[in-house]
Amino acid sequence: MSYRLWILPFLSWGALAVSAPLTLSELKEKMTSRGIHWEAGSTSISKFSENEKRKLMGLQLDEGFQDVFKPASSRPTEKRLPTQFDWRNKEGVNYSSPMLNQANCGSCVAFSAIGALETQMNITQNTPHSPWAFSPQHLFSCGGGGCETGWHPLSAVQFLQKTGVPDETCFPYMSGGDGKDLACSQTCSDASNRSIKITSYSMPSFFMENPQAVKEALLKGPLMTTMVVFEDFIFYKGGIYKHVAGEQLGGHAITLVGWNDNDKAWIVRNSWGEDWGEKGYFRVAYGDSSGVSRQTWGIQVASSKGYVSLGDIRDHTVLSGVVKLDLKSTVDGTKNIELSVLKNGVPLLNETATNGARVSVDTKQFPDGVYTVSAIADTASGKVPSQPRTVYVLNGTFQGKVEFKNMTENETITENKEIEIGTSGSPVPFTSVAFKAVNLKTGEENVRATYTVLPKMIMLWRAQYLENGDYRVLMEAKVGDKVTVQSKAFNVKVSH
Repeated sequence: MSYRLWILPFLSWGALAVSAPLTLSELKEKMTSRGIHWEAGSTSISKFSENEKRKLMGLQLDEGFQDVFKPASSRPTEKRLPTQFDWRNKEGVNYSSPMLNQANCGSCVAFSAIGALETQMNITQNTPHSPWAFSPQHLFSCGGGGCETGWHPLSAVQFLQKTGVPDETCFPYMSGGDGKDLACSQTCSDASNRSIKITSYSMPSFFMENPQAVKEALLKGPLMTTMVVFEDFIFYKGGIYKHVAGEQLGGHAITLVGWNDNDKAWIVRNSWGEDWGEKGYFRVAYGDSSGVSRQTWGIQVASSKGYVSLGDIRDHTVLSGVVKLDLKSTVDGTKNIELSVLKNGVPLLNETATNGARVSVDTKQFPDGVYTVSAIADTASGKVPSQPRTVYVLNGTFQGKVEFKNMTENETITENKEIEIGTSGSPVPFTSVAFKAVNLKTGEENVRATYTVLPKMIMLWRAQYLENGDYRVLMEAKVGDKVTVQSKAFNVKVSH
C-alpha cells in the first residue's frame, strides 16, 4: 500500500460569520422533514472555523456557474454504457492513486489535477500499484495558484500540457501547514528535466449538464470537475449526497472516477484526506445543485511505448486555407509518420513525412465538412497511430441559425426560466453558443456560453440573481472564429 504524508492545518478559531452557521441538528431535522437519507455527522472538518472551511474552497468559479445548458433529449449513441463504472474497481483492479489532503490552503484545483494525472498514468501505463507521485505544490505555485485566491482547472490542464509537473520530492507540499503560498523559485533546480507533460486535454462538458457525454469520457479515465460547496456538505459521512440546507461556502475542484445508475449518483474523489466522507470519496446525486459534472476536464498521457501526435490540433478545430500540422512520434524506432485524413471512414489523403516534420495541408482540396485526422508512425515494431481528431473544414459559405423556442417579447421573468434553444448549421455544426442579456439601463452584459452545441438544448437562466429591470436577450452562435450568427433579440423584464 502506498502512503502520502500531508501536513494537517493549524486550527485557529476566527470571528463568527454574519449569519449563524448551519448546525448538525438543524441539518438532520431538515433531512428528516424532506425525506433525504445520506449520512450526516461530525467530520474531520466540521469543527473548523467558518474561515478555515472557506479556505478549503480554492476554485475560482466561472460567472454563472449554476446557469447550465442541457440536451433537450438524450442523443443517440453507438456505445452501450454500463450501469455502473468505477476506476477503483475496473475488472477487479484498482487504478486510483492514494488519497491526498490539501489541508489549510485553497489548492483544491492542483489536487484535483494531480489525482486525475496519477490515476490516468496508472490506467495508461497499466500500473495499478501506483508508483507515481507528482508535486501539487509545484503545479500550484508555478502555475499561478494562491491559497487565498485559488485557481482554475483550465489553467491547471494548460500548465500540465505546456510545462508539465515534476515528482513530489522535487517540491514537497507545505502550503497546507500554515496556508501560506510558496514561490516557484523554491522548487528543485532540475524540475524541468524531471517533469512529465500531458499530451492533450478534453472538456466533455462545459456549462452543460450532459451525463451521457461525461460517462463516455469517464470510460477513458478520471475527470476533473467542479462544484459549489454548501454548508451541509461539510457534514457528509456517507451515502448519496444531495443538497439540503445551508449557505454557499465557495467553489471546489474534485475528481470524477465513476458512476452508478442504480444509485443515480456520481462517484467522486475529494482532497480532504481519508478521514472525511467514504475514505476520502463521496457519492452525489445526478443533477444535484452542487453542480458536479457540469464542467469537466479529461487528460491524456503518453503510453509507455511513447506517443504520436498532430501537435496542438484538438477536436472541433475549424480549419481553412493552408494549415500546418506538426507530426511527432516518441515511439522507439520511428522511421517516418503518415498523415491521414478521412471522411466518413474513407481515406482522402495519406502523406508521409519524417518524424518531427511540419506538414502543410491545403484544406481547399477537400469539400467543406467534418473530417477525421490522425498521424500514424511507422516504427520498427509496426504502425502506431495518434489519437484521432475530429476537425471542421470551412472555406466556403455557411448556412445556420440559432433561435429561442419559448421566448416572447416583453415577457416578465420573476425567478428562473428554462430557455429552449434550437441550432442548425451546414456544412459544419456550430462550435459554441452564448446567451447574452444586456441591461438596457446600465448597458451591463450578462453572458452564459457553452462549447457543447446540440440541435436542441435547454438552458436554465437564473435571472433572480440579476438586478430588476429591462433586458435585451439574444443567442450568439459561432463556428470557431470564422462565423458568427445571432438569433432574434427579445426585450424582457426581470422582476423578483
